[in-house]
Amino acid sequence: MINVLLEAPILTQSGYGEHSRLVFRSLMKIDNVKVYINPLEWGSTSWASGFDPKEREQIQNCIGDLMHAISNKMEPNIDVQIHVGILNEFEKRAPYSICVTAGVETDRVSAEWLIRTYKGVNKIITPSEHAASGFKNTSYTAINQSTNSETLIQCNPETSIDVVPYPVKLQETKNLDFHMDTDFNFLSVALLGPRKNIELMAKWFTEEFKDDNVGLIIKTGRSRGSILDKEYTRTILKPYLNVENRKCKVYLLHGSIEESEIHSLYKREDIHAYVTATSGEGFGLPVFEAAYSGMPIVATDWSAHTEFLSAMYKEGNKKKEKKLFAKVDYELQPIPPSVVWKDILVEDSRWAVPKENSFKKQLRNMYKNYGMYKKWAKVLQDNLLKTHENDLILEKMSKTIIKDLPPQISFKLQSQDKESQEVVVFQ
Repeated sequence: MINVLLEAPILTQSGYGEHSRLVFRSLMKIDNVKVYINPLEWGSTSWASGFDPKEREQIQNCIGDLMHAISNKMEPNIDVQIHVGILNEFEKRAPYSICVTAGVETDRVSAEWLIRTYKGVNKIITPSEHAASGFKNTSYTAINQSTNSETLIQCNPETSIDVVPYPVKLQETKNLDFHMDTDFNFLSVALLGPRKNIELMAKWFTEEFKDDNVGLIIKTGRSRGSILDKEYTRTILKPYLNVENRKCKVYLLHGSIEESEIHSLYKREDIHAYVTATSGEGFGLPVFEAAYSGMPIVATDWSAHTEFLSAMYKEGNKKKEKKLFAKVDYELQPIPPSVVWKDILVEDSRWAVPKENSFKKQLRNMYKNYGMYKKWAKVLQDNLLKTHENDLILEKMSKTIIKDLPPQISFKLQSQDKESQEVVVFQ
């Protein structure tokens, strides 16, 4: 039996919460494994609801086993540690340690993250090549001011880096009871923050569709779904919507919404396309959910989401890889000083700044040429349902976790707790 410690915000309603549950489901597919869970918090995000009762019970049992062992001063002998989150929070607690992380949305990770790979991170698993590239392609030169000597800081070459994306969910839907009186409607789902550019997205939308009966549904908020947060969100957005005599409308969805209700937004016939003006994604889960639900996408043409928004497409007599979304042009620019975050989003790192004219043009193209983009969306949906099928991704994550384990742990993993059998040979 191999003991695994899963340190993860597994009970939170967040991207990392979803990532944690993916890892847990993958571990449940591995024989001869005992899982202990340390449930972490993630920022100010709320606790998740709507768990499958059986899975919730499994998770609570794994948490209880760890708490019981600690309270009785009998902490288990951990073989493998899996930390889900950001690297500067990692502390080694087992002979073999894996960090599952979405990385950062910019073009580089911090020096501190690279240094952590020399402090016991045996493997990094990211959901995208974009996130992985931050570790593979980032380096810094450190100067010792006493000796004036230089040291190159880069990712530990002995730390393996693997990519396992999210799987599609065949989610049952529960319709939200709200009405829109606009003929054509865009949807965007994201938390407020500089990286998502929600304010500019709303401003550019209202300017472009001033004279059109078009709507934009924004599911957003700053953190939790409180009344204060709702008023804060309305206060933030209102100055960006001051276009006089406009026919277009912006609808704000706020507060806690079940996963089945979120997925119903992607399926509604009166919501036509998904839109994001994001500056960067480590994966882009809402964009992914919209894409595998068959929604046409308008998005910035940079970072992780572009990886799953491409598929083989037949044009004329030839099939070739094609980006099947309305691509918004951008400029790579240094992140604003206000978003620099010590050891996470570092000064001089860059992300994409979408171009206003291109964003408006692609909104208009989606509105005018909807049939073409809907055709693209169907091809993309069919591809994602195959390449990111749930069991396929769970198996990939399981194999990635156990791949490269040292021989002594691999042996324990392959050993089965079966009764020994005596073999009798009759002469």
